[in-house]
Amino acid sequence: MNEYELLVATERAVGSTSLYETHQTLIAMRAEVKQKEVTAQAQKQRLDQLKLENQQLERDYKRFNQRWKLLHRVDVMKKKIAWMHVREKQLKAKQLKEELVKADKAVAQANEEAKGDETPARRRRDDADAAKRTANDLQNAIKRKEEEARLAADKLEKDGNAVTELRERLDGLAAASQKQKAEVKQLQDKLTKVEATVESLPPVPDHSAKIQVLQQEMNNIRDQLAHLEAEKGQLADAAHNARIEHGRLAGELRQCDSLKYQRMQALVQAQRAHGLDSATDWVNRQRAADAFKGEVVGPIGLEIKVKVPDCAPYLEQAAWWQLQNFAVTHQEDANMLLAEFKRQNIRSSAVAYTGDIHAPIASNSAPYRAYGVACSLDEVYDAHPLVKHCLANLCSLDKVLVMEQHNMQAIRALMEQHHIGQVFTPQLKVSYIPSAHGGREDASIATSGLFPSRVLTGAVGADIDQRKQQLQARLAQVEASIQQLDGQVAAAQQREAPLHARLDELSGHRSQLAKETSLASTKRANLNRAYKAGQTHLAKLEARADPLAQAPGLERQIARALVAHHATLTKQIEAALKQWQLLQQHAVAELVWRELDMQAVAMQRALDSRRAAVRLLDKAARAAKQRYQLAEDEFKRAKQVAETEHPLDKATKDRFANMPNDIETLEEEVETLKQQAAELVVNDPHVVENYQLRQTEIEGLEQQVAELQDQLGAAQQEMDRLKENWLPELQRIVGLINTSFSSNFSQIGCAGEVLLGQHEDYDKFSIQIKVKFREEEELQLLTAQRQSGGERSVSTILYLIALQVRLNAGCGG
Repeated sequence: MNEYELLVATERAVGSTSLYETHQTLIAMRAEVKQKEVTAQAQKQRLDQLKLENQQLERDYKRFNQRWKLLHRVDVMKKKIAWMHVREKQLKAKQLKEELVKADKAVAQANEEAKGDETPARRRRDDADAAKRTANDLQNAIKRKEEEARLAADKLEKDGNAVTELRERLDGLAAASQKQKAEVKQLQDKLTKVEATVESLPPVPDHSAKIQVLQQEMNNIRDQLAHLEAEKGQLADAAHNARIEHGRLAGELRQCDSLKYQRMQALVQAQRAHGLDSATDWVNRQRAADAFKGEVVGPIGLEIKVKVPDCAPYLEQAAWWQLQNFAVTHQEDANMLLAEFKRQNIRSSAVAYTGDIHAPIASNSAPYRAYGVACSLDEVYDAHPLVKHCLANLCSLDKVLVMEQHNMQAIRALMEQHHIGQVFTPQLKVSYIPSAHGGREDASIATSGLFPSRVLTGAVGADIDQRKQQLQARLAQVEASIQQLDGQVAAAQQREAPLHARLDELSGHRSQLAKETSLASTKRANLNRAYKAGQTHLAKLEARADPLAQAPGLERQIARALVAHHATLTKQIEAALKQWQLLQQHAVAELVWRELDMQAVAMQRALDSRRAAVRLLDKAARAAKQRYQLAEDEFKRAKQVAETEHPLDKATKDRFANMPNDIETLEEEVETLKQQAAELVVNDPHVVENYQLRQTEIEGLEQQVAELQDQLGAAQQEMDRLKENWLPELQRIVGLINTSFSSNFSQIGCAGEVLLGQHEDYDKFSIQIKVKFREEEELQLLTAQRQSGGERSVSTILYLIALQVRLNAGCGG
């Protein structure tokens, strides 16, 4: 009996009938309230979810309504545009009809005016032709006079050129004479200055002793520099040799990596294990990060070194399905590798060996030598101990034998007597296939061909790693040596710098002294040479004749040329006067002709314009008639289309009043509204329907939740009322039982009490009995785990006695 059942039994035993019934009513009401609370909570959650969904839909709902209103306004505007086009076409047809009437009147008037202008234009053309002939005669006379004037002008120009040339020659002689005198005077002044400068020059300085001392010191510095340069050359040669050694070691290191890379590529290609190289990189990174619990080696194909090259094909064929796998010593590492290979979709696996990898592997082919066996496959290769143990367990290589010659009889005897599974010969692979039920008499022997080794060739594994370590160590030594030699070269260069600086300083000082001596000597020599050259040039100038001695003859030639030039000029003036008279007469005649010609041309153009205007007016009248007919047809068609596609009613016409009356403005507003509607994207085409359905469901749920809240409030009030009647009575009964129970326990030298355990749920109210049978203990709850069977029995009997006492005393009412 549990604590709740004990409470119920107590209520029935010592309480009134209503006490138990009220308790059961409270339990039932509490269960009903909890159920309603769950229902109310579920409905409230559903209500919150619907409200959240409608909040998310409300934006699309509003956008949908706004988009519908925009598109509806666009439709109304399109109607107005269509009817405005009809009105425009009607007005255009009316306007074109008026233009047609005006064009017909203009054509008739232009025909009358053109007929009256033909005779005056013809007469004026005849007068203009007569005036043109008179002007042409005068033009020919002017041309003859122009030719005479041209010949006179040519002679006048020739005479003028002769006079000008003679005067230029006379002026040249005067200028040459003046120039010759100025040069003589200038040269005399210059020679006087040069002579004074030479006499004032100081004596040439002598710096030979100082230059000799400087040269000695410079020779000493050059010797030191030569010694340092030799030392630098030796160091540079040593550094060069070290770099050559460095390049060789780096190349050999790359070659080691290349061998392992070639083995990896051969393994990937042979096993079709794409991604195996990346898996190996991942394993190396995990190993470097100490992520494995034990040893991880692989791929196995990269760790095998075949000691007997001829056996490489046999070993590769026997261990074919393990070459791309990894060997591990811990199962958790195997699981980690398998998960990573599955994630990367790599064709590889992990094989675990949990034994002692350093334990020796029993391998002895000596007993089979009598059959012609050369060795077993586990004797022909070296590898990591973990790889050796894994291959021994998975492939039983100690039971795979190699024979130098193919002897089928010896092979059959080996397989039947010694349970050998496989034998390799230079020609075939022989396999023992046991029977399905285990009998040796039904076993068979199968042969298959050999394929050449594609993976297990070349040195790999520990040999390459060891060689790489040696190369890397030697490479580090060479790099340190190069660094040391470079430092020594740099130190020598630092020692060279001050010597070069001192050498440059001495060289500059010596050059400065030599330059001072050279400049003084050169200046004195240059001045002496210049003085002698000046004296020679002055003597030549003084020996020349005066150019003005030729002047009298030139002056007589100029006088004769001027007389001839004057006579020619007089003839030219007379010819020019006659030409001027003819030009005046020609100008008057040409003015008359041009005036008459312009009048005739103007009158003909006016006549042609009249005729062209008549033609244009006639053509315009025909075009106006055609445009009118086309406009009338367009108006009728537009009106028919508008009446069919955009019928009008009073409401639509009223809406037209609130819109612009300009078609371009309306079309721009239509495009704007379309763009606004296009920007209002609604993802769900049923958003209005969904929104309204959810809104209806929300209103229903809100009403249901409110009703449930009212019911819960009423039920809670009823439970509180029943509890006020039930709980005090129950507490009083439990208190009386506790008094009797505690008294009974104290009489046997122990302690005990009875408590009422309360809870929010009435079916979890309980009678809790606490007892203490030993002095050093505290009161403890009576349970099967804490007290012995006898203690529980005593406690139960004393509780029943307390109940009996209360029954006898009438405590139940």
